[in-house]
Amino acid sequence: MNGSQWTWNVLESLGVDTIFGIPGGAILPLVDAMVEKGQALSFIVTRHEAAAVHAADGYARAGGKPGVVLVTSGPGGTNVLTGLSTAMADSVPMVVLIGQVAVSLIGTDAFQEADLYTMTMSVVKHSWRITDPNAIAETLEEAWHVASHGRPGPVVVEFPKNVQLAEVTEMRHWSGPPQETTKIRPLDWSRVRSLMRFSKRPLVYLGGGVTASDSAALVRQLAEKMDAPVVSTLMGLGVMPHQHPLFLGMLGMHGTWTANHAVQDADLIIALGARFDDRVTGRVDQFAPKAKIIHVEVDAAEIGKIIHSDVGLNGDLRDVLPKLVRIAPKAQHPVWNQILKDWRIKHPLRYQPGEEWLSAPEALEAIAKHLNPQDVVVTEVGQHQMWAALYIPRSLPRRFITSGGLGTMGYGFPAAMGAKIARPNDRVCLIAGDGSIQMNLQEFATLAQYRIPIWVIIFNNSGHGMVRQWQDLFHGERRHGELLENPDFVKLAAAFQIPGFSVNTASALDEALATMKTVNGPVVLEVLVPQDDHVYPMVPSGQALSMVIEE
Repeated sequence: MNGSQWTWNVLESLGVDTIFGIPGGAILPLVDAMVEKGQALSFIVTRHEAAAVHAADGYARAGGKPGVVLVTSGPGGTNVLTGLSTAMADSVPMVVLIGQVAVSLIGTDAFQEADLYTMTMSVVKHSWRITDPNAIAETLEEAWHVASHGRPGPVVVEFPKNVQLAEVTEMRHWSGPPQETTKIRPLDWSRVRSLMRFSKRPLVYLGGGVTASDSAALVRQLAEKMDAPVVSTLMGLGVMPHQHPLFLGMLGMHGTWTANHAVQDADLIIALGARFDDRVTGRVDQFAPKAKIIHVEVDAAEIGKIIHSDVGLNGDLRDVLPKLVRIAPKAQHPVWNQILKDWRIKHPLRYQPGEEWLSAPEALEAIAKHLNPQDVVVTEVGQHQMWAALYIPRSLPRRFITSGGLGTMGYGFPAAMGAKIARPNDRVCLIAGDGSIQMNLQEFATLAQYRIPIWVIIFNNSGHGMVRQWQDLFHGERRHGELLENPDFVKLAAAFQIPGFSVNTASALDEALATMKTVNGPVVLEVLVPQDDHVYPMVPSGQALSMVIEE
């Protein structure tokens, strides 16, 4: 068989059943060989390569296994860079196959040639260029392992066209990684045990690594055994059930008042799979001033990079957490938890109800009532993203999907489609802003072609709301460049035979949501919200977490 046929055999053996991408000259042999697999491989053709990568990203986050992307050389490859950066920032496993001109033409400025092997190196875990068809299997098997093990992330395999067509004469397979074991010194375990035993105000701070490692159950065991309250990053939402009495909510720039002040008052923070992002820590030299910090992280480079750790445990949470749970003291902290309970009563989430139109928080609370725990919420990036994180409670992992580290507008729409393909039996609800969704507006054609049954809910405030908020708060209310002339989203949906609704009142919203539940296919809902609403709580950039503006 030739290199293209062998490629799909290898990927099929790794469990690949869905590929996102766009055909092109430099990958046509791979596209042609895919036909032989019939229904075993589903090829989702997006309208832009950037959307293909975001769709694979959503597929990976929702389903837990690497997404696979296929794009052509030159502009096809350059168009995936933002998606790769997004996945890299949030540790999302992905294998991206990029076509390339024949090996003999590389370096000659051939048609649609670009050095994607080099160009992608800074935004992936690793890049490969296959020049020998006999190396296809070992390269793809290693790429799959690198993408999904350790700290997950995207990888790139550049595929010259002549390699795709060449005969495979020796089917070499990867020998596998060297044996890896978690090596944590006994002294470190002793220090951890001592810190946990003597803590009076412990706090568990969890990040996206808990979701990536499927360790939610162990985190709950640890928190309950220690009677330790829990705060979450944006990427960790859903790991701790929202209704759990120990859960304080999201921390950081738009975190709850109680979560942020709990960090500042804790005497011990156990950080699990989190990297102390600047949107979480606020002013670094004033972060958790009273706390000793235990940091558990699979990526050794993250330990001590931003915040000093009193004990750093470098290892996979799947390996470290069981022992952490075993040695944790069975404790009760009634005084600490009562303080936090009082704070939550005194400082609840609050917002100004809309006058003529619904406010975004009001609308999101109404939408939440129509969602089940297993439903997946995907967001774009902006004000609606933060409101969704605060007002749509999630109780299961992999049920809140968003671009966190890179904050990529245009991510959510294709990611929601990918998430639905990964979880066909669960409802997928996209929460988008009118600005963000227009970054990948062409994907309405993909949505229509494959009849992917997601809810597309667009919060329309006629502009880039988060830009507007920062201009109002930090730039003397000088608004510039934030106002958008938007299409009629309902008519746009109708052009693709997708039903749509536009609402601005509570009764109209409830009626539309009830109807949407009966629709067997994609549906669009536009919610008109005021232009001047701001997201609160908010910690101004560069300030300590205790400097929370509540409204």
